Amino acid sequence: MKRKLAWQLVLPLVTGSVLAFVSQGAGEDAALKERGRWADAKVVAVAHDHSNKTRQCAVRKLNGQEIRPDLKETHGCEDGVDRGEVLRVRYDPQGVAAPEGESWEPGSQAGVIAALATLFVAFGTWGCMRMSRGERA
Repeated sequence: MKRKLAWQLVLPLVTGSVLAFVSQGAGEDAALKERGRWADAKVVAVAHDHSNKTRQCAVRKLNGQEIRPDLKETHGCEDGVDRGEVLRVRYDPQGVAAPEGESWEPGSQAGVIAALATLFVAFGTWGCMRMSRGERA
């Protein structure tokens, strides 16, 4: 009985976690698309995040204004980028969405989000139905 209960909980939890991760990225893309601004930015520091060893670049606009949060490795702070270089970035003036490098194009994760939401509901319904059948037996 406990093993069945675990599977009924694992599938919706995993699906829900992936849904949350994808939705957060889609939200940041939407914020950058709506209110983001392109700017030339100078790399003032390059650091490695200790938790996962990814590079992060602290960048400032050419007028000295800081762009927050830092530019991440997968978003434009690749291995060849050094302190003092000037990059073209799209940033959120409110500092909520992470900045993106020059190659950024807004994507649409609507299909992925819809599929994950459908799976989440289906797994949750399946788990509830199995649990109620188990109580009747």
